[in-house]
Amino acid sequence: MSRPRINVSDNEKWGRLVKTWATGKNYVDHTVTDATPFPTTVENPPKYPKPTSFKDMVAQCTKAGVTLFFEDGVNNPPISENEPMGLILLQATSDTAVLRLPAKEKIEESEQNLLLRDYTLPQFYTRVFGSAPQMQGTPTKKMILHFERVGEYTINTCM
Repeated sequence: MSRPRINVSDNEKWGRLVKTWATGKNYVDHTVTDATPFPTTVENPPKYPKPTSFKDMVAQCTKAGVTLFFEDGVNNPPISENEPMGLILLQATSDTAVLRLPAKEKIEESEQNLLLRDYTLPQFYTRVFGSAPQMQGTPTKKMILHFERVGEYTINTCM
């Protein structure tokens, strides 16, 4: 069995960090206002440079107030800088298509988990919609939703 899926404690802070790595602009420390909804200058040197190792990524997450944890469905243990994991950070320009496929074992594990429990969307949906939608239903309905979510993730975040 593979490691449990990695998740984050705070989707907003994680998104700020990802945007910082992608642009070189410090979204982590930027105060969002209607007049300045996003930072406009690139830091040189960057406070949060693109991580070069898993250890570096975890350290920057900690610095930015993001806790990474293994989502195992029971204990959700935190991730330390000393996890024996590699990191591939890939960023292409908009004229290059990058298709990132989920790990085979992650798809198979999530399929099995769908048979054991309801499909719940991340907690930030509660803030946006008033409650986090939860899919209850037959294995067929859950699997169709799983197809859609994997497809949506892959095309929207990876291409």
